[in-house]
Amino acid sequence: MDFIAKEITLGTLVFIYTIYGNVVGPMFGFVWGMRSFYRAMADFQDLFEYGKVENEIEDKFNAEEIKIEKGTVEFKKVYFGYQKRQLFRDFNLKIKANEKVALVGHSGSGKTTLVKLINRFYDVSSGAILIDGKDIRNFKQESVREQTGIVPQECILFDDTIYNNIKFSNPKASRREVIRAIKLAKLDEVIREFPKKENTIVGERGVKLSGGEKQRVSIARSILANKKILILDEATSSLDSETEHKIQEALAKLLEGRTSIIIAHRLSTIMNADRIIVMKRGDIIQEGKHFELIKQLGEYKKLWDLQKGGYL
Repeated sequence: MDFIAKEITLGTLVFIYTIYGNVVGPMFGFVWGMRSFYRAMADFQDLFEYGKVENEIEDKFNAEEIKIEKGTVEFKKVYFGYQKRQLFRDFNLKIKANEKVALVGHSGSGKTTLVKLINRFYDVSSGAILIDGKDIRNFKQESVREQTGIVPQECILFDDTIYNNIKFSNPKASRREVIRAIKLAKLDEVIREFPKKENTIVGERGVKLSGGEKQRVSIARSILANKKILILDEATSSLDSETEHKIQEALAKLLEGRTSIIIAHRLSTIMNADRIIVMKRGDIIQEGKHFELIKQLGEYKKLWDLQKGGYL
């Protein structure tokens, strides 16, 4: 104590205290700032992945913005393949406005490629894809993608509130519209248990939410985006059967009044589709309603029987 009393004066203590406040405080601020920065960068990376497109094609120099009004989709004499492997040869398919069409088939059948072609991730080798009777190659690829909605298998969430994660799909939406989307997606049944309701932070990549809760956020996003053409890319395949059953009503609300293309693995999720297209190696081998197809001796009945028996 004598040493401290002799060596450190009151002025020195004040100086040390001042330095501590001026240096250590900002250092902690810097550390927390860097933490926020890296979290933001992680979200930015997710956002980049969410909209990332391998730029395989180029727009025409006079390409226009597309405006989808009816939502009809037609594949007309389409030829397309990856490198040396031809997938589609003279492929034809018409989807009417507001029709719910399901695509089923084993891996490599071409169902996912059809969705990529609609979104102009690739262009057809010959033939045409028409939306509202217009060749989509005449329009900017970003414009085409912006006019179609998608509910992916895995919903990408940012480290933000549930509310902001939903509003991301339509930044101009009012609070009333966001809350309406939450209710239609049956997400309100979940978040009423959260202390902060829709203002709950979901964590990085939605770590604080279950798979079913994430998918309801994804459905709410698509309801809010309100696109005339909607794609469900195996939207419930990662969920258990009980959770999947719970969100079927929300999906039904989402599909109302819009053209829907549903890629499905579980056939139980597409029983109410207006039309089911069964694909194999780029060809349509069966089509019809569920109750029609299970009466036929074909690929669909084989898949149905396997799933009923728990083999798929």
